[in-house]
Amino acid sequence: MPAHFAPSQPLQGGPSPSQLGPKELLIERALTRLRSIPNDLEKYTFLAGLRGRNPDVFYGLVGGNMKECCPIIYTPVIGLACQNWSLIHPPPPESDPTIDALYLSYSDLPNLPQLIGGLKTRLPHDQMQISVVTDGSRVLGLGDLGVGGMGISQGKLSLYVAAGGVNPKATLPIAIDFGTDNETLLADPLYVGQRIRRLSQEKCLEFMEVFMRCMHETFPNMVIQHEDWQTPLAFPLLHKNRDLYPCFNDDIQGTGAVVLAGAIRAFHLNGVALKDQKILFFGAGSSGVGVAETICKYFELQGMSEDEAKSKFWLVDSKGLVAHNRGDTLPSHKKYLARSEPDAPKLRTLKEVVEHVQPTALLGLSTVGGTFTKEILEAMATYNKRPIVFALSNPVAQAECTFEEAVEGTDGRVLYASGSPFDPVEYKGKRYEPGQGNNMYIFPGLGIGAILARVSKIPEELVHASAQGLADSLTPEETARHLLYPDIERIREVSIKIAVTVIQAAQKLGVDRNEELRGKSSAEIEAYVRKGMYHPLLEAEQQAQ
Repeated sequence: MPAHFAPSQPLQGGPSPSQLGPKELLIERALTRLRSIPNDLEKYTFLAGLRGRNPDVFYGLVGGNMKECCPIIYTPVIGLACQNWSLIHPPPPESDPTIDALYLSYSDLPNLPQLIGGLKTRLPHDQMQISVVTDGSRVLGLGDLGVGGMGISQGKLSLYVAAGGVNPKATLPIAIDFGTDNETLLADPLYVGQRIRRLSQEKCLEFMEVFMRCMHETFPNMVIQHEDWQTPLAFPLLHKNRDLYPCFNDDIQGTGAVVLAGAIRAFHLNGVALKDQKILFFGAGSSGVGVAETICKYFELQGMSEDEAKSKFWLVDSKGLVAHNRGDTLPSHKKYLARSEPDAPKLRTLKEVVEHVQPTALLGLSTVGGTFTKEILEAMATYNKRPIVFALSNPVAQAECTFEEAVEGTDGRVLYASGSPFDPVEYKGKRYEPGQGNNMYIFPGLGIGAILARVSKIPEELVHASAQGLADSLTPEETARHLLYPDIERIREVSIKIAVTVIQAAQKLGVDRNEELRGKSSAEIEAYVRKGMYHPLLEAEQQAQ
């Protein structure tokens, strides 16, 4: 499939916005219309159309109703949208002069410098700030969805705007079509991507090397977020580019940061010293290992040696406990935290590992729903006064256990977080509130901080700074409720807190290029962040003047 562009759709027909009255009235009408739609996928398509027709109304609606809208434009409904991408997003006309989404394929490689270099004349903003780039090879817990992964890129960028205040005109979602191994898509004549098998890892990395270089040459200040890449590509992409460009992998580092922030809170609440924590990960793909390494590094920053920190972690994959003596060849990304004891037990099931380790924390990034059984949850409650259970796989169907199951299985003592939202639970006359350890708490603040600091790269210390900023962002009222994460409706304030922390960390590391911010106090940096954030209602007023 040659490069083609998804057009920005102008408002067609009907009265102009100036004839409809105040922008707030349009937002209220849109909210009422949204609530009248009974089907989740139709709600998504309504909001997607609104974003294209009137971004100010869309972001005013989402920003003022985060708890209601985020599940639609992001997890869990975005997974359904990605699965139906070819039906709700037909191929766009290639003649349209402006774009709001970019599709590329390997066949574009010879012309990539010209294609990317020419974007400046076709994009609505010549100083692009951030792009989310995917090949759709590992979308949520749904697997290979090909160019349907574009839905995730668009959804993440919508949250960069709504939650982080990034200018929507300075965002660019990109899907790179390397083929698909999804048999359903390969057999579907309506699939809008290439119906070919996925290209080799070597060809994909060859393409991405040129792509990253061209993007940086064209937009030297742009932050690039890699999203939903299968593990054999995710780690090489991160390691090859992290010291060259301002980029990061949200599945590895964003997930790691948001889980670390929740873990910092949970470690405090469960009353177990760091040196006595035993953390078991079920799922050893790019997300699971990335999270484990992020928390491990935090232990080192708290004073442990590398070996001491590593000794606190156990990984479980589809074959059982990940250990060097297991008898199989471990992929490179699993080796760092694989158990190194020569006599490490050859345990095959999660239950066996739980019983052997007796962990203080059980974290799931397996994409296998229901694996934290009642028996396992009851065992966690036996070993711990306040067991930490994070069921982080998305969407809801892939969560290792529901919040209700976790509360009942631990007799209400669980410290719980999930990737997708769950409702509060009433149990034995008491109301329990779940934590949502979703990346949306991290990447908007990390992104706007990196953008405003104009970072040359995003070292791991900036990711840790974003996690600490999130952990420190809870209000006294939220702390009193024993929450692990802030209320989602405060996401803008949380993003500001994270952005300030990230900017200050970038300055200490010397990776910032915005000299205007150097030497400023925290309050002055916060004021700068607030001033630099997009606000849909203010934007509309300025355009009307």
